[in-house]
Amino acid sequence: MANIAILSYYSGVIERGVETFAYEIGKRLSKNHTVTLFQSGNPKPFQKFKTLQIKTITAKPQTHYGFFGKVYLDSHSLKILFFSLFALPKIFKGKYQFFIVLNGGWQTVIVRIITKLLGEKMIIPGGAGIGSDDAWNLLFRPDAFVALTGAQANWSKKLTPEVNIELIPNGVDLSRFNPKVTAKKLPLTGKIVICTSALVPYKRVDLTIKAVARTADLSLLVLGDGQMRGVIDSLGKRVLGGRYLRLVAKYDEIPGFYRAGKVFTLASQTEAFGTSYIEAMACNLPVVTTCDDSRAEIIGDAGILTDPTDTEKYAKDLEIAAKTNYKNRPYEQSLKFSWNKIAEKYANLIKNLSK
Repeated sequence: MANIAILSYYSGVIERGVETFAYEIGKRLSKNHTVTLFQSGNPKPFQKFKTLQIKTITAKPQTHYGFFGKVYLDSHSLKILFFSLFALPKIFKGKYQFFIVLNGGWQTVIVRIITKLLGEKMIIPGGAGIGSDDAWNLLFRPDAFVALTGAQANWSKKLTPEVNIELIPNGVDLSRFNPKVTAKKLPLTGKIVICTSALVPYKRVDLTIKAVARTADLSLLVLGDGQMRGVIDSLGKRVLGGRYLRLVAKYDEIPGFYRAGKVFTLASQTEAFGTSYIEAMACNLPVVTTCDDSRAEIIGDAGILTDPTDTEKYAKDLEIAAKTNYKNRPYEQSLKFSWNKIAEKYANLIKNLSK
């Protein structure tokens, strides 16, 4: 039995892929290990494994931009720094053998120093994806770097061949996301396109709105919030009118919204993994998304890979996916990502690192 610490700054504040990962992996690993989740927000009600709330400056996530963001001196990075520093007394007291680090930046630096001093292990899931943030994580030579896709694993091995690279995707809770969920009733006409996304520039929700506007009978439901809400809502209402709706939904409500749709889409320029893909597929929705190696690996034959910058092609692909009978292919694809299977792979990784 190992004593495991998971550091997830925004857990208890919001529920994105990272925070879902922290909860789901913690819940499953705690069956055979001692797990403590360090977070800044309030614990989930009836959470069965230990949570330590580190009270510090909390805010909704931001994407770091410009020079200060690149050197982790922007406000977002500094909040994670303070969170990690404030956690230190409880970290030393807890005598943890494994640290699962989810926020990168200064958190990676601090935990790497701790693990070197104490002779313990650091595991970093590659939640940032191919690029500078995970290159930074690899720079500090974690005891295991978990690539979420084969493309990320190949990139990581080329960059740091001496680091232990493990290929383990993110998971989906199939008891929550599945085709038997009751569909929500929505005030939209025609076939509904679902887009679950933070409203930030790289997600390119504006491209989705423009593509749906080129179709005759598709409506768009955007589930999400963020710094671009004003721009996105203005565009959606202007070009789609009554065919546009944006909601901020609780995580428990999202499966019902998926079941109300005919197709799921996300036009983001980059995605480390994209948990929303597998959640949508688990509800048996085909996926239309940006074409790259990672997404091809995740989606398989359960959707269409497209170029969202080509509005006409993107619109056509949405229409094709919405009218195509995929049978149970999306759901069957999602079965590869069951959280129980993913947690077993993490348990084996911890076992191997313990030797």
